[in-house]
Amino acid sequence: MEIIRKYAAKFLRRFATESEKKYVAELNFWAGEIENYKSWYTGNLRESYGTVSPADIEKVKAENIKDSAILTWHKLHQEKKYFLDLQLPQDIFAGKKLLDIGSGPMPSATCFKNAELYCLEPLLSRYIDIGFPLHYYGNTKFIQCKAESIPVENNFFDAIISVNALDHVDDFEKTASEIQRVLKQDGIIVFHLHYHYKTETEPVELNDERVQKAFSKIPGMKKISQKKEKYGSVCEEGESFTLWSNLAAEKFI
Repeated sequence: MEIIRKYAAKFLRRFATESEKKYVAELNFWAGEIENYKSWYTGNLRESYGTVSPADIEKVKAENIKDSAILTWHKLHQEKKYFLDLQLPQDIFAGKKLLDIGSGPMPSATCFKNAELYCLEPLLSRYIDIGFPLHYYGNTKFIQCKAESIPVENNFFDAIISVNALDHVDDFEKTASEIQRVLKQDGIIVFHLHYHYKTETEPVELNDERVQKAFSKIPGMKKISQKKEKYGSVCEEGESFTLWSNLAAEKFI
C-alpha cells in the first residue's frame, strides 16, 4: 500500500488538472479495494458490499492471493452486481458488439454471455500498475481512452451499457454525443446512473432533465426505474439510482 500511495502522490505532483486529481483519487480508492478483496478472500473480512467471504469451493485460484482475490470478487460480486443493477437477462447481448463505458479495473460485463465485449476505461494501464490483473479475461477487448473521444468508427457498437460511471466523466454532454456517434442507429442503450451532488471522483451532477436532453436523439430513451438502493449499497439522502434505456420495459427482469 505504501508503494501505491507514493505512486499516487508522485502522479498528483506531476499533474495539477482537476481531471488528473480525480484520477489519483480513483487510484487511491481502488488500491484500498485490493486490500479489502484479499481480506475478504481469506475470511478476515466476513462481508463486503453485501457479499459474504467465499467458501473454498467458490474461490478462483490464480498465481497469487491478490489475483485470486480479485478474480473471485469479479465472479461472485461484480458479475452479480451488473445483472441486478441493469436488470437484464444473461443472453440479451448475444452476438452483439457490446461496449461498457467506464468499466473500471475489471470487466464486469463478462456476465453477459456470447457478446463481443469491449471495455472503455481511461485508467486501464494505471490499474495494472497498482495490481489489477487484466490479462486473465480471455477475449475481452480493452480500450484505454476517455469517453469523450472513443477511437472507433461511426455506428460501430450494437449496444452500450454503463454502470455508475457517467457521473465520473469530464464532460457529460460530450460523452453523450460520442456514445450516440459510435452506436448503431437501432442500437441498445442501458445506463445505471447515480444522481448525487458533485464529489471529487464523481464531478457530474445528473438529473432527469439533463439525461433526457443529452440523449434526446435516441428514440424511446426513458427512465426505467428510480431507487434508493443498488446491489451492495444504499445512497445518501437526496440521492438516487436510476436506470435509463431505449429498450421496452418488458425486456427487463
